[in-house]
Amino acid sequence: MAYGVTVKLVDHAKDHLIVVPVAAIGGLISAGAIRIGGRIGAINDEVGPADVVTVDAAAIAALVIPPEPLSLVIVHEDDELVICDKPAGMHVHPLGEYRVGTLLNALLWHAGARPDRPWGAWRPRPLHRLDRAASGLMAFGKTVREHEVERRYRALVQGRIEADAGTIDAPLGRDPANDYRRTIRADGQRAVTHWRVIERHADQTLVELALETGRTHQIRAHLASIDHPIVGDSLYAGGGPASARIELRAFELRIGGRTWSANVPSASDQ
Repeated sequence: MAYGVTVKLVDHAKDHLIVVPVAAIGGLISAGAIRIGGRIGAINDEVGPADVVTVDAAAIAALVIPPEPLSLVIVHEDDELVICDKPAGMHVHPLGEYRVGTLLNALLWHAGARPDRPWGAWRPRPLHRLDRAASGLMAFGKTVREHEVERRYRALVQGRIEADAGTIDAPLGRDPANDYRRTIRADGQRAVTHWRVIERHADQTLVELALETGRTHQIRAHLASIDHPIVGDSLYAGGGPASARIELRAFELRIGGRTWSANVPSASDQ
């Protein structure tokens, strides 16, 4: 693969050998698995516009995240980032037994990688979290590696909330009874969720939420802590197995002064 600028081999490999986790790149170079123009490359070797970089397929076989031609709903794309509308039930990236069918698998294909071509035009880097069971906007950086992301969500919760708005300021940590769950703990990480009511029904309420912090399962654990778990969330409403879909949607993202929105159903549409 030829490049347009001169940079260190380790940096080009991190950006363009996109089917391999970033953390594995240095080890591959040290093991002699990446070559520049046919010679074994070193981490600080420079790659110029006329150079062709190749990788030993056997050396990366156990590391590869397979690119897949999955359906993508792309809300926005430019040279810096891409924003997708993730469906409920889809993992953001491979995890445990879920090695395929994720949003990252789809974005690797979108970026130009193929099963027989591990190089792509850019490496998708998630800029924030979104649970598998939730749907909505998810931002990935191309040239952007880190950025402050402001998010707003809507959730349909069990029960009728009579107050119009409120804030849940309660630290979260792992639940000793279930390592996958989060629960309020004095020794947990600070977590702050602001909410306001959008619609009330007899036994359900549609709320809008804004986060000051981005802890794992923050919205789910916080809403359950005030006895209003998200509809469909069996993990937090009774301690059952993790649900494939819950009524939680990330409908707005603000990054660097720009805002993107997705459709937001009313409670009656849920």
